[in-house]
Amino acid sequence: MLDLSESPIKKSLITFAIPIIFSFVIQQLYLVVDTIMVGKFLGADELAAVGNAASIIGVFLIISGGLEMGCEVLIARFIGEKQYQTIFRSSLGILLFASVTAIILSSILILLQKPLFYLINIPTNLHGLTSDYLTFYSIGFIFIFLYDISRAILIAMGDTKIPSLVVLFTSILNVFLTLFFILELQMGVKGVAIATILAQLFGMLVTVMILRKRLKALPFAKEKFIFPKSEVFKLLTISYPLMIQQGVITGSMLILQALINPFGSQIISGYIAANKLIMLLMMITVGFCQTLTVFASVNIGAKKPERIQEAYRFCMKFVSFYVLAIVALDFFLAKPMVSIFIDEKQYPAAIAFGVTFLKYSCVMMLFYGWKNINESLLRGYAKMKSFLISNMSDLILRVAMAALLLPIFDLNSFWIANTIGTLIAFIVSMYFLKRLHILHVNEKNNHFEEKI
Repeated sequence: MLDLSESPIKKSLITFAIPIIFSFVIQQLYLVVDTIMVGKFLGADELAAVGNAASIIGVFLIISGGLEMGCEVLIARFIGEKQYQTIFRSSLGILLFASVTAIILSSILILLQKPLFYLINIPTNLHGLTSDYLTFYSIGFIFIFLYDISRAILIAMGDTKIPSLVVLFTSILNVFLTLFFILELQMGVKGVAIATILAQLFGMLVTVMILRKRLKALPFAKEKFIFPKSEVFKLLTISYPLMIQQGVITGSMLILQALINPFGSQIISGYIAANKLIMLLMMITVGFCQTLTVFASVNIGAKKPERIQEAYRFCMKFVSFYVLAIVALDFFLAKPMVSIFIDEKQYPAAIAFGVTFLKYSCVMMLFYGWKNINESLLRGYAKMKSFLISNMSDLILRVAMAALLLPIFDLNSFWIANTIGTLIAFIVSMYFLKRLHILHVNEKNNHFEEKI
């Protein structure tokens, strides 16, 4: 496994990032293909229903996302400090905690789905389809939690290749299962949800078995397992701002979805298609951000903050060149890309809105890439409050600006709000990096705890 505290910096970043990026791109490609299959084989109503259900599901998966990112920071720190006994005990405790949490959340979602439909203004004709997808998907929460967290622990331990291969196989399996359930069994959106959960189950089983083998191979004295209360508390201390962040992201998406929903299925479909493309195109930058977070955490544990500065500069340069390249692609090829998801002749309004949203989101992407690099460094240093303020400023401003501008600019208010919110959040993230002296080597940078 790669030692991020000793290997050459640029080589370490690229070697560590490639499997993560590959994994992210595969996951997003699957989501894109899944969206295409729903839109092409089932229709605009089914696509709108699945999109709305996904927004609700995201609210309930914020704990999984927070624990996943928190695991990477905490376990990477223990790796840098070579605390192998703590790694073993913490990993088991976190997985047990995640299992219980997943069961509770899935039960709550099944019971509360109807009030949530009315809360985000889902058209009544979509309630049945949305409920079908939501119910079957929520049953598999425990598989998703264990899969994501065990994969995060492996990544923190320096293994990015095997998790990425598992993601590749599960994504391919998911596509074939979706086609089987839709075309052969004619199960509609229920089949789409079942296919996803079965693929997640497979990924969870493989990843947990690999993690078990890696943990048993760690050099430490075997002892009776005692639930690691202090380590889980540390994890929650790191994770709760990430959970809040994920909650605000999902909540803002729900509010934006609620603002979009009154415009009808075609506009909803165009909005979903454009956002899927943006997320896919930005996955390479997200991969470098996750790499920088783990890299920073490991080198803090190893007391080598000077390596982090060079890594930060490299990531900023890479993201800048990459985003400028995809901005050009995005602006000139928006219509062909959106048309992959939706039939232009059958749903012209969906295509028109999707193309406009995608084209004029280009400026936002550049600020988004820079902001994410800054925030990944704040996460790596465990400056969680600063990270949270930066991230939430973006999300809150996006929603507020969209709501305020909607009567004036109509549908254009969505891409305008995204650009303004991301620009301000980038400025906020730079302010925190400067204020906390993260970009300057000094003894304060060796501290792991939040100071503000």
